[in-house]
Amino acid sequence: MDVSIPLNSLTHVRSASPMRSYFRLQFLFWLLLCSVVYGCYVDTPSGAPETVSGRLVELLADPDSDVRRTAAEALGKVGYKSSNASLIVALNDPDARVREAAALALGRLGDGKSGMALVGHLADSAEPVRMASALALGEIEFSADREAQTLAVLRHPQGSARIAATRALLSLDTLSLSADLIKALRDPDARVRQGVAAALGESGNPGAVSHLRSLLRTDGAASVRAEAAFRLGKIGDNGVLAELSRAAEADPDMMVRGWARWAVQQITLSHEFGSARQPGQ
Repeated sequence: MDVSIPLNSLTHVRSASPMRSYFRLQFLFWLLLCSVVYGCYVDTPSGAPETVSGRLVELLADPDSDVRRTAAEALGKVGYKSSNASLIVALNDPDARVREAAALALGRLGDGKSGMALVGHLADSAEPVRMASALALGEIEFSADREAQTLAVLRHPQGSARIAATRALLSLDTLSLSADLIKALRDPDARVRQGVAAALGESGNPGAVSHLRSLLRTDGAASVRAEAAFRLGKIGDNGVLAELSRAAEADPDMMVRGWARWAVQQITLSHEFGSARQPGQ
C-alpha cells in the first residue's frame, strides 16, 4: 500500500538537536546497510524490503534535512515501488539536496507514474535538481505523454529549464520531429540549440539530417556547428559529405573543422574500420 505524506508536513521544518540528529542518522545508516544486503542476497524474507521502505518513508518527513536526504537516497537503493508516491512529494522539499535525492531515487524505481512530476522539476530553481530530474526521466518507463511533456518544457521562459529538457530528450530511445523540437533549433540560447542537435542525432531519425545540415551551415555558435558536424558523422550518409568537407576546410572555428573532418572520415570509412575516432586521434 502506498504511503503518502501531507505536503504541509515538509514545509514546516524545525531544527533538531545534534544528538537526536546523530541517532536518526545512525539508524538510517543501519537501514542503508540492510538495503545493500537485501539487494545482494536472494534469500531475504519477502517482507523485509517493505518494512525498511515503510520506515524510510516516515523519515522523509523528519525535521532534519540530512535525514530526509539520506532517506530518499536509501529508498532508491531499496527499490520498493510503493515509495514512489512519497518520493514524488519529496520533490517539493524546501531543501534542494532532498529534491535532488528524491529525483534520482525516482529514476532508480523506474515507475512511469513519476514522469509528470519529474518533468515539472526540469524548471526547478536549483541546477542539481534540474539535472537529476533530466537523468531520472531517462531511466523511468517510456510513455508518449512523457515525451510530449518534456518537449513542452522547450517553450519554458527560463533558459535553464530548456537546457534541462534537452538533457532529458537525449536519453529517449525515440524522438518525434515535433514543432516544439524544430522551433528549439532557433532558440536564443546556444546551449539549447546544441542540446536539441545532440538529441536529434542520438535519435537516429533520418529526418534530423536536413536540420543538422542547416545548423552546420548557418548557426552562429561554434559549439552548435561542432555538435551538428559530430552528429552528421553518426547518422549522415554520402549526401552530406560535400557540406562537411566545406566545413572542414572553411569554417572559422578550429573545433568545428576538426569534427567536420572526423565526420567525413566516419561516413567514408566506418564500414572498413568499424569504430569512431575523435579528431586528432
